[in-house]
Amino acid sequence: MESNARINHEWLTRRTGDPFADVGGVVLKTLMRVKGTDDVLKLIEHAANIYVNDWGGKLHAFFLNSTITQAAFVGNRKIQETKKFFKALWDETLPYEEGYCRIVGVKTKLFSGGRDNHILSGSGTFINFHHAFQGGVMLSKEALIRMFFVPLGCSQLGDKIAMLASNNEELMEYFIADNVLENSRRAGTKIADGIRRLEFKSPSSALFDFALRWIREAEKSSDVENTEITLYHFTNFGASPEIAIHNFSSALFFFYARVQHRTLKPDWDRFSYSYFRQKGAQYQYETNTFELIEKKETNTLRYEDFKSWYNSIYENLLIDSSILRPILSWVGTKKRPLNFEIVKLYQTKLRDMNEKTLQIIERIADYVLDDSGNIKKNLRNLQKATKAHIFRAALLRLEEKNLAEKKPNPLFSLEEYALELFPDGTYWQEIQTLLLIAIYQRMHEQEIWIDGEDLIIEEPEEETIDS
Repeated sequence: MESNARINHEWLTRRTGDPFADVGGVVLKTLMRVKGTDDVLKLIEHAANIYVNDWGGKLHAFFLNSTITQAAFVGNRKIQETKKFFKALWDETLPYEEGYCRIVGVKTKLFSGGRDNHILSGSGTFINFHHAFQGGVMLSKEALIRMFFVPLGCSQLGDKIAMLASNNEELMEYFIADNVLENSRRAGTKIADGIRRLEFKSPSSALFDFALRWIREAEKSSDVENTEITLYHFTNFGASPEIAIHNFSSALFFFYARVQHRTLKPDWDRFSYSYFRQKGAQYQYETNTFELIEKKETNTLRYEDFKSWYNSIYENLLIDSSILRPILSWVGTKKRPLNFEIVKLYQTKLRDMNEKTLQIIERIADYVLDDSGNIKKNLRNLQKATKAHIFRAALLRLEEKNLAEKKPNPLFSLEEYALELFPDGTYWQEIQTLLLIAIYQRMHEQEIWIDGEDLIIEEPEEETIDS
């Protein structure tokens, strides 16, 4: 079309590595498909109408003093000024210089990108923010056009904007297109007063739900286990621009996809769901639900009802903080098992533990349970060890007893003791916690209880580095 003669369509939609530009490119691709046109100027006018007439110009979290958010422009003038700016950009009548676009990476005519037309960029007032003291980051017209469409591909999460990016293009297009369609639908029904608002209260809960949706959507895809998602939680508002980046790594995706398997999912769901938190809500183990008393009425809430709450297990998994203590507390409660395969998967995929170390731990756990007359005594000795040397002595006493009983194989060899259980740099309490988890899980499996009480005798102390 004639209106597209001065634009490079490939530069408008191809992957660049810049998360904002890539989201804008996916939004453009979606609109071109839905609207049945590649007339970019018409699509700019379409987006401007949504931003102004349906959202009331509420793009302040994206752009500062833009043609949409400029206080001096009122009503339809916002749309006219927007069309005027992009027409001038299109016709290359705005000031420009020759060079390589910082986003597209090709030599072309470059235009200044500041906080008015480029998200979380510097301002022309602070030219020292940019290379060579330029008035803004120098970008091609295609890159700046992509930025204008970013809001349609985003959502509101709490007090900031949420934007998803991924190394998996299919996943990225799935979620961004969903936002575009939902934002457009809400605008079409005249119920929108801004971008789509998510029900989640924390980025971590939102990310785990996104991951779960994609695992279900791409159940037969091998790409699930090589996927990672990044959630950009940001605002470009006024004098307080801010961004937090939350990454759902490929290793975590692998782990999370595996625990959705039918043999692991029931145990994982009960354990992880129990850590959702909401004032007044009580977790119900038997039904894997929450009961919430409101106005003297008890309401039963299922996953879709409580998935938006904060979950400390999800948070710890995202920031790579150990969840072994919560697991120990869980399996140390009567009739709350957790398949040890989940623990093994967690330790090998997310904590980089040698699988052989876990095999030794399971071997010791089996021996403790086989010594049926001394389970409580052995368990107390292992659990009460508050120092590395005390814990090691407890393990050695088990090995001495194993030797005295003339068992054919040792619980652990010298090499396994030195290189697998306690190599340099290892937290000894991690080994202690894993061993207790393995013992408790086997007690669940064999229905062995101690005095009919919960299995945990006393809480281990906080981890310290073995000096």
